[in-house]
Amino acid sequence: MNKRKLFLILLFLILFLNLKNIFKIFYPIKYSEYVVKYSEKYSVDPYLIYALIKAESNFDEFALSHKGAVGLMQITPNTGRYISTLLKEKNYKATDLFDPEKNIKYGVFYFKKLYSEFGNDLNLALAAYNAGEGNVRKWMINNKLKEEMLFKETKLYIKKVKKYYMIYKWIYQNEIL
Repeated sequence: MNKRKLFLILLFLILFLNLKNIFKIFYPIKYSEYVVKYSEKYSVDPYLIYALIKAESNFDEFALSHKGAVGLMQITPNTGRYISTLLKEKNYKATDLFDPEKNIKYGVFYFKKLYSEFGNDLNLALAAYNAGEGNVRKWMINNKLKEEMLFKETKLYIKKVKKYYMIYKWIYQNEIL
């Protein structure tokens, strides 16, 4: 297909199908009953949670990382155990993290905890969610946060989540969740 035809097809799609509707294909709203419920409960912007889920698992509730993080918000079994203790929940099992509601509840709670502990600094909270709060604290103590800021993967992660967050707000800002 030549460039002119491709351009005309893209122009047609943009003009006649509404650009936001096209973006919705790539930036979906899934599990909204849980995202909205726990975003409200823990006072976190639901669009940020959608951005985190998109970055972490692309909405795959059975996602499993090479580091053992599982589910929609990619929580490790040890972090899940820690969160269950903070929430005073008994009978925690690592397999609970594959349950979308529990995974989102834990992920939103944990992100809010990090956000609060790191002075409501979105970059630090995202860095801690990705690289671990211990690493971020170590970087802060060593005054290496800016120059070392982080693992290359964490820098890219922060940019990605913030980009997704802006896109989610742009697409869905005038819609009721």
